[in-house]
Amino acid sequence: MKSTRIISLVLLAAMLTGTIACGEAKPSSDDTTAAGTDSETLPAVTGRDAVSDGLPEKDFGGATFTILDRTKYSYEFGVTEENGDLLNDAVFRRNQTVEDRFNADITTYTIPCSWGAESDAFNATLRSSIMAGDGAFDLVAGYAATIPALVSDGLFYDWNKLDYVDFSKPWWSELVAEELTINGKMFLATGDLSLALWQGMNCIYFNKVLGESYNIGDMYQTVLDGKWTLDKLIELSKDIYRDLDGDTKQSDDDFYGLLCGYETEIDNMKEAFEIHVTTKGSDGFPEITLVNEHTIAVVQKLNSFIHENDGVFFTSSEPRLKCQNAFSDGRGVFYTATLGKSEQLRAMDDDFGILPYPKYDESQESYHSTSLDEFSLFVIPTDVKDPEMTAILTEALCAESYKQVVPVFYDTALKTKAARDEDSSAMIDIIRDSLTFDFGYLHSSSIDSVGHMFVGWIRENNNNIVSSYDARSSGFATKLEKVLSVYKD
Repeated sequence: MKSTRIISLVLLAAMLTGTIACGEAKPSSDDTTAAGTDSETLPAVTGRDAVSDGLPEKDFGGATFTILDRTKYSYEFGVTEENGDLLNDAVFRRNQTVEDRFNADITTYTIPCSWGAESDAFNATLRSSIMAGDGAFDLVAGYAATIPALVSDGLFYDWNKLDYVDFSKPWWSELVAEELTINGKMFLATGDLSLALWQGMNCIYFNKVLGESYNIGDMYQTVLDGKWTLDKLIELSKDIYRDLDGDTKQSDDDFYGLLCGYETEIDNMKEAFEIHVTTKGSDGFPEITLVNEHTIAVVQKLNSFIHENDGVFFTSSEPRLKCQNAFSDGRGVFYTATLGKSEQLRAMDDDFGILPYPKYDESQESYHSTSLDEFSLFVIPTDVKDPEMTAILTEALCAESYKQVVPVFYDTALKTKAARDEDSSAMIDIIRDSLTFDFGYLHSSSIDSVGHMFVGWIRENNNNIVSSYDARSSGFATKLEKVLSVYKD
């Protein structure tokens, strides 16, 4: 991916600032005068560019840095040229910035990895490579729903043992670092390095034209006032239904108050309503805490809302496509989806707005968002050739994503082209700032899918959650203990 390019004055200023922040020798008095003269001709370094990554100056002599990534999300790293697409070009420039700065060659090894057999094959390929000790991969961008299954095998480097990776920096998800650090160890990480993380953040769209027709009020102010709750969503949507095709039954051709996805759109309500699959105990280790009075209340209210009101469209047959098409066609007031879906809504005739998922009730202190579980969780193989190079280049890539890629996604792709109003831009900031994760949900595939019981209860309209949980609970603690074994060594 290396190529010759002209570094902008702004970037140069940021690099010079970073050099001083890293503790390099200060210039002599003569040099200071010269530097002062130059600074008067350079634009001020502000905003994201002003945040130094604190990395040392290193020359890796053209060494290859290989990232194992997934075909569906190869655009996160595997960009070989500019093509006019804003995000593509931002990723390309980010890669070049890091390559030029550290004299390294970023390459990718890309294989398919979706839910099921492909993710099993991805994990098997990675396991075999590490067990063989061939040092093939310097960084792995794994599938968030399945890569945690390999943690207990002891195949990954502890992020907290690496110098130069600073999880307090704004380009990392500090909440993830806190949630996934157990006994001082952390084997999974994510942040601005994963564009899919930000694209997958859950939200609720609303049709502004229909909203006026149905007098839903100022939704942005409702959010800011802390009154955007599950009860408010129910109130505004449950009675809105029209049988447009005249078949006297609900179908995707009808008109609804809420178009609700069948999969992680429901799953993500756990985090929104403060339901925890696991919670850290007094010893700092996670314990399964899924079933309690709050969970029972939430499940009962959601089941009543979703399954007993004509105003909600909820189907197992192509739910995402049908919901998206209905909302695009102006046949739904509210629509649960992800921020990335805004790209597909640009052609809508009606204006739309973006909201965070609601709180459960007004006593809940804050809104919470999470991301579609396809985002990239990053791991470092234990057979990595040069841990220092991996640490430095990963930190640099994440920092440059924060500075170059994320602003393009938010400020250009979303805030300017899709969100259509400044208030939605503020809502996007709330969604991003409220991003949260759950250790038990991320490790669900290793704990007999305990993290996916919630969505099952809603799909099946099952309020008997205590008995259904108890029927499977005997193995949960044992499997969680196996997951945690690598943290106790």
